[in-house]
Amino acid sequence: MRTNFLSLLAGLIFFAACTDSDKEGMQTTELGNRYSYVTSNDDGQLAEPGEFVYIHAILKSEGDSVIVDTREQDGEQPAIQVVADSLADETLGPVQDVVRKLRVGERAIIRTNISTYPPNAKPPGMENDTVLLYDIEVTEIVGQDEFNTRQQALAAEAQEKAAVIQGREEEMLAFTQQVFEDYKAGKLDGELQSTETGLRYIIHEEGSGAEAEAGRGVVVQYIGRLTSNGEVFDQSFERGQGIPFPLGQGRVIPGWDEGIDLLQEGDHATLIIPSDLGYGPQGSSGTIPPDSELMFYVELEDVQ
Repeated sequence: MRTNFLSLLAGLIFFAACTDSDKEGMQTTELGNRYSYVTSNDDGQLAEPGEFVYIHAILKSEGDSVIVDTREQDGEQPAIQVVADSLADETLGPVQDVVRKLRVGERAIIRTNISTYPPNAKPPGMENDTVLLYDIEVTEIVGQDEFNTRQQALAAEAQEKAAVIQGREEEMLAFTQQVFEDYKAGKLDGELQSTETGLRYIIHEEGSGAEAEAGRGVVVQYIGRLTSNGEVFDQSFERGQGIPFPLGQGRVIPGWDEGIDLLQEGDHATLIIPSDLGYGPQGSSGTIPPDSELMFYVELEDVQ
């Protein structure tokens, strides 16, 4: 799973005042978005309204801390459809606005003031920041037909991947049922490792990929069971798609933030999560009773 960069583009808007005609110094679009060129390419293609601009982007703080870098992510490269001047208004995000000005091969830094944004509207890790920087490079421009063809190919690839994951459902349900039975019988007592918080875990299969760490995006396949009776309350194999989330940002239960942080890409593990690291005395949506200990089989599919 990768962090949803396009969703960040859509919601961040900044208003300023003037425009410059050359490519030296700070530029300002008609909508007030400020940017400066890092590289220019006057011979490069400029997108027409309706065409799609493929970009690479680095989202970072003013202190130069990288939040997202699309070059390090697997999967689809971000593409933005160019809006005609007549349709451009203050609802257009800064990246969507500025890419209309950039040619293929050009790179620019977009400076966005986010000081008035509530913390939950800012990218993870930037809740206290006031300035957000987009480092954008235009790599390609294609028309609607070519874009549609590429999207269809990506959809077909995703369906194939989902079918493979769904094909493992029966096997993994049987495996986790056996793990549950062994746990209840005390057969895992000598293999389970413990943390200071009371989380226990066992790694069934070790991967060789990147280590998970707070602030990085991860994708996890999982099966969740109640340790009281072994009932499966949620799982990803049936859907054919793991859950993506930024690690260490409180987007999942504390037991997941802590447990996944112990793993590296490719690891298969079981987490035994005490109630206070799970859903606590309130439980969850009628599927998880209050004060429930949880067992999660997890596969760390991707670290971004």
